[in-house]
Amino acid sequence: MNASDKQMLKVALRNGVMFTLVLLVISYFKNGMINYKWIPIWFLFFAATGALRYYYMNKKSKE
Repeated sequence: MNASDKQMLKVALRNGVMFTLVLLVISYFKNGMINYKWIPIWFLFFAATGALRYYYMNKKSKE
């Protein structure tokens, strides 16, 4: 695994955890309860979008 892949993995994990926690807190204050079945879906979505954003910006900066 090269340095760029490691950096993309860090960005994806950080993005997934951060935005999942934000959405979890918002949903808790809105509904008064935590719905645990959505957490893996939220995490995968936000991690994938973070990785795609990093990949796109990295590719664009190399051009």
